[in-house]
Amino acid sequence: MPLILPKNGIFELEEKRSRFIGRCAAIETEAVAKEFISDVRASEKGANHNVFAYSVTEGNIIRFNDDGEPSGTAGMPVLSVFDRTGVINWVCVVTRYFGGTLLGAGGLVRAYTKAAKGAMNDAGPTQQLFYLHYKVTCDYSQFDKVKYNFDKWGVEILDTIFTENIILQVCLQDELAGPFLDGEFYTREKT
Repeated sequence: MPLILPKNGIFELEEKRSRFIGRCAAIETEAVAKEFISDVRASEKGANHNVFAYSVTEGNIIRFNDDGEPSGTAGMPVLSVFDRTGVINWVCVVTRYFGGTLLGAGGLVRAYTKAAKGAMNDAGPTQQLFYLHYKVTCDYSQFDKVKYNFDKWGVEILDTIFTENIILQVCLQDELAGPFLDGEFYTREKT
């Protein structure tokens, strides 16, 4: 199951007097990713590098940029952190303020990886949940049993309409639909 970022993340570290600041956010489009990158660059004008990577599921868009760091030492490590974890629809910018000491290729890869991983962890990746909506009809004699089972299965009742029968608007996670769909005391239709 894919992971998503429920909030923006930020993480800062220092390596041999170079300061690295990782920032990440959930996105839905490439335009939003570019806007996030632009905003970080504007707020970190004095930085030596603003390395970025992002991935957008729709259109299978994957981009990264080393922003002047040696090829493969910055953008690709940032991309790899999120790719290995299974996070979808994200953008990450790692800002570097050079501290005067060269880190070498291995040191850069480790620092950019740590900054991206720290930002991602701060955002708290979580499973993406999908919900199904149904209209359920049951008779009055079965209502208590239906309601009891809905509570047991994690079905949320959004609305209840009392007519000759009881009509419920409900919502549940798709992975919990199995027992719900086997209901013997009511009829349902997907909405």
